[in-house]
Parts: sequence; C-alpha cells; structure tokens
Amino acid sequence: MNKVIVAGGPSLVRTALTRVIDASDTLRAVGTAAHSEELADLLDADVDADVVLLDRSLHTGRQGGFTALVTEICAVTRTVVFGAPSAQEVDAQVRAGATGVLGADVSAAQLVAALETVCRGGLVVALGTAPAVNRAQARVTPELTRDLSVREREILILLSSGQDTASIARDLGLSPLTVKTHITNMLSKLGIRRRGHLIAFAYESGLIVPGITPTSFIPPPLCAPS
Repeated sequence: MNKVIVAGGPSLVRTALTRVIDASDTLRAVGTAAHSEELADLLDADVDADVVLLDRSLHTGRQGGFTALVTEICAVTRTVVFGAPSAQEVDAQVRAGATGVLGADVSAAQLVAALETVCRGGLVVALGTAPAVNRAQARVTPELTRDLSVREREILILLSSGQDTASIARDLGLSPLTVKTHITNMLSKLGIRRRGHLIAFAYESGLIVPGITPTSFIPPPLCAPS
C-alpha cells in the first residue's frame, strides 16, 4: 500500500482528495497539511510517505516561492503537483523535481492512476479533460519536433505515458540499449539534459495531448522524404 500526504488547498478539497485516495486499492492517505509548516512537521515525523500530493495554491514565505518548496519536498520524497493552472507550469515544476503535474479538473480515476504511476517510478503530466485538451491542441507547434525521427517521437510518447526503458523496448521489439540511444539522441537534439525535461517538452510542444494521444500513436513524418 503506497502512502500519500495531501498538502495545501481548501480543507474541503483536501478531504475530497483524501477520500478518493483511500477508496483506491493501492493508496492510503497518511496525513494532511494545510500549509508548508504542517507539511514539514509531517515529513520530519517520519511518516514514510511514498508521495506528497501538493496543491498549487499552497502559499509559502520562502525565497523562490512554490517552486522552491517543490524542490525541498522532492529531496525527501516523490511529489505530485495538483491544480497546475496551465501548460507553462509543467516545465518549472518538472525542473524543480516534481514527478507528477496535474490540472485541477482531472478526474478521480486520473488522480489515482497518476499517483500509482509516480509510486512505480514514472512521471505523469495530465493538465485536464477534453475541453482543456482541445485548447492545448490548438497550440501545437510542429517545428519543435521536426528534428525528431518517427521512431524517436514514438519512444517519447511511450516515455511520457510512464513506461520505463525496458517496457518500451519490449513493446517496440527493440533492445534496451537501442531505446537508451534514441533517448540520448533526443536529449542532444533538443538541448535537454534530463528525461523529465523531455517529457515536459512532449506536452508543451503538443506532441502529447492529454486524453487524446494514445500511447500506441506514431506521428507521421512532418516532411515528405526526399
């Protein structure tokens, strides 16, 4: 059973999130915190949480604000940010170390699935349901993914769905070394240093559209072969 701390947000929201978590078969809420000081006390009390679900509305007086708080928590345990207002939030929170960034209008099933994926070591970005997704789709900028091959884009989609190198290799019939090589090539092409930043790029560029892009989807080449 994976242990979750729910921190920040209105009391009613924390209560609702706790009930959703406790209703699952794999998660259990082990504490709630109204503000960053209470969260620090919980973490210092050694509750052995597997993940902190951190509401984006939580205010903190520390230098660097909310992003600095995310970095501090990530040094102790996995962190999922809940209530991200826009796609622009994704990169900042992933850079800070968050392994999950969720919009405020995700469903209960999406929340549970995201927490389960993060507890298994994956990274999840889900910014909302269909109406928000359609707006995101309008911001697709194909030129950002133009330098990636079809295979690289396929691997990036699977990576963004929370799969690790071994499962991607198995699904695509490749060796793990080949998958790692493709990931390294993507990092180099895009000037990105970490896998988490690759996933943030996949969402911000429009390559991944939450709720629409299936994990088996392979984007067509953006340019006709010469």
